[in-house]
Amino acid sequence: MSISSPTVALWQLAREMKELRAAHQMSITDVSRILEVRISTVSRWEAAERVPREKELKQLARHYGLGEEEIAALVELRRQAGRRGWWQSYDLDRRYGTFIGLEADAREIEAYSSTVITGLLQTERYAWEIIRGTDGTEESTHEQVKVRRERQERAFSERGPDLWIILGEAPLHQLVGGREVMREQLRHLLDIMDHPKLTLQVIPYSAGAHIGLVMPSFMILKLADYGLTTVYTEGRGSNLFLDGDDDIADHEAVFNKLRLAGMGGDMVRKLLTEVISEI
Repeated sequence: MSISSPTVALWQLAREMKELRAAHQMSITDVSRILEVRISTVSRWEAAERVPREKELKQLARHYGLGEEEIAALVELRRQAGRRGWWQSYDLDRRYGTFIGLEADAREIEAYSSTVITGLLQTERYAWEIIRGTDGTEESTHEQVKVRRERQERAFSERGPDLWIILGEAPLHQLVGGREVMREQLRHLLDIMDHPKLTLQVIPYSAGAHIGLVMPSFMILKLADYGLTTVYTEGRGSNLFLDGDDDIADHEAVFNKLRLAGMGGDMVRKLLTEVISEI
């Protein structure tokens, strides 16, 4: 199978290597001794942080007794993992780059944000103010805004994922960039609500206490074509991927509770219209 994102290929390869090692009841130390590499190197392969050399991959596959077709499939995964994604021409944090690669091949994305309007729904001016206000330098802000715009174009293209996005009410009232910027941003939400790939909900203040009040922003990325699901939690200096079964199940359960707390459709349109008139 041809994989469009090198990040997904790298994750697939890491998973295969981890499962093969476990199936042969070997430790990471055992693998490092066989290949005469550092333990940390093997750990980085299995954490999808580094692409193994073809020589080492073939040596390990033959140690496991794999046939030539199976070895060729692993080598092809390695080749695809070594390609450059469009985002790699930018100076991005490694975890953010990994997130973009996974987002690019996701078929479904579920996202929750209580403090800011999530990136895929931001206007350029709103994005600029958010990034500049939290990152500081003009050069990095300009670059990140370009990346965000590219992400949006891909997400809302014909081949983009199905999006279910839930916002808290607070970011609708926060005057990011001033009144003009916020009116433009909220009108954009009104316009984009009609997109066939988007379901937008807002949890109003009137919902009272709900589980999202104690949750950081998160996204559940579902890559059904490759049997991959991961949770990406975003915070300053603490971006994490959670791909354990329990972590995924917990965040799915939370998101379902947020769905019940949120309102959608005409109620969201009414709220947006009211907030715009008040700004």
